[in-house]
Amino acid sequence: MAKAASDQGEETNGAEWSDSRWLDDLATLKAELEASYPNLLWKASHESDVDLPALASAAESAIRRATTDEEAFEAIAALIDGIGDGHLYVADVERSADQPPSEARELFHDAASACASIGYIDFDGDAYSLPFEAAGSFELIRGTPASGFRTGIVTTASGPKIAVLRVASFLSVNLVEACEASFMKVSVQAGRGGGRADWPRWCSANCLTRLRDETIARSIAFLRRDLEVAWHRGARMLLVDLGQNPGGEGWAWDLAQSLARTPLDAPVLGVVADGRLDRYLSIETDELHETAHDARNDLATREAALAAHDALLQFRVDATSSEPCDLSWAWTEKRAWSVDAFWQCGRVARLPFDASGELLLDGRVIAPGKGVLRRLEIAVDKIGWRGSLGVYVDRDSASAAELFAGYLQDSNAAVVIGEQTLGAGCGFIGYQRSNIVLPASGLKVVVPDCVILRKDGSNSAAGVRPDISIDRSYAENPALFAARVVKAAAPRR
Repeated sequence: MAKAASDQGEETNGAEWSDSRWLDDLATLKAELEASYPNLLWKASHESDVDLPALASAAESAIRRATTDEEAFEAIAALIDGIGDGHLYVADVERSADQPPSEARELFHDAASACASIGYIDFDGDAYSLPFEAAGSFELIRGTPASGFRTGIVTTASGPKIAVLRVASFLSVNLVEACEASFMKVSVQAGRGGGRADWPRWCSANCLTRLRDETIARSIAFLRRDLEVAWHRGARMLLVDLGQNPGGEGWAWDLAQSLARTPLDAPVLGVVADGRLDRYLSIETDELHETAHDARNDLATREAALAAHDALLQFRVDATSSEPCDLSWAWTEKRAWSVDAFWQCGRVARLPFDASGELLLDGRVIAPGKGVLRRLEIAVDKIGWRGSLGVYVDRDSASAAELFAGYLQDSNAAVVIGEQTLGAGCGFIGYQRSNIVLPASGLKVVVPDCVILRKDGSNSAAGVRPDISIDRSYAENPALFAARVVKAAAPRR
């Protein structure tokens, strides 16, 4: 990022440097954040630990003192970093946005090569964030880098057995083992004539999407098997290790639902009310349109699809037609957080879900069986852990890892143990990223497009506060800290 700013500085070719274009970019950045940053109202509230007026004032002062483009760039970067949202950042090569699957159809000769070529890679999924193996007598059930998970049992000195499940990330590309086991199911044999050879096989863009869903579902099925083993070996407490988990994808919701014994409360999800909301819902409207006009469907199905299609279109119109409120005050003062004011502002549209996570409009479920909230198009195994459930988080647990912990905590389905999490909240609802382009400097700022509110009305960007707080000093022996976490998680007698 500094290199880009330096290059721009060289473009002045010795001319007298001026701060005016950087001040213009600062004004543009603030205006664009007012229009499209879904967490701005929360960050501007007294309940947030961010001081936007101080950050904005400091940025302007620093630009006015600057004598080079690089110094001015650092001023704007400091404002963005100070907002403290991991999904809000200056775009560069190292932090390029995720890309949608390629439309090209590729030919593969074995599952391992296919998954590697597509981008599935090992991610140290067999390592706990803390040395839980040293917290007592340890018995490994399963754990390899290719699995993306590690499952074992710790028997404490006092006797209780605790199953410890490591989830290193919520990125499906780290589930290599499940990808290789799923590839045959979703790909198409290249040969003809009914021969016995299974390879080579084709995999297109649609195949890649199905492969992702199948990979996640199969991984959860593997976990179900492992946790059944843990239960039969006497573990009555399950501790999910999310320490240093950077987040990832929306299947954190699917895994949380699978682990919980009872249905979870559907979280409150909002999407920026502009073209991003339209992109998010367009898939649903297109599918409903096809269903309504497919003569192979019976009349009742076509009529229901048409009614749902019209209701969804009306929702999109209503959500994007109101005049948004003025948020320019956020750079000069702090105000109390109000959930009602947040929705009434008109900058973010609330997606109405029922208790099962289905999108509900005018009393009808949109696309039954394919809820917008659920991130998988296929069913996952219900694990339904029968004992006590705990989640370990630390200051580096972020994004989807925080949402996972929050889903369970808000439904009283698990006890959260550890440290206050990073506070990244909801990030993006699809592959497409929305950039703010600052016209004078050419800088691109990536902005999240969704928000999830907690049960108490707070923004998930505030992070998760543990039910049992266990702070760790950097000087503390990791094994001793792991033992403290296990002791806190142990069932009370």
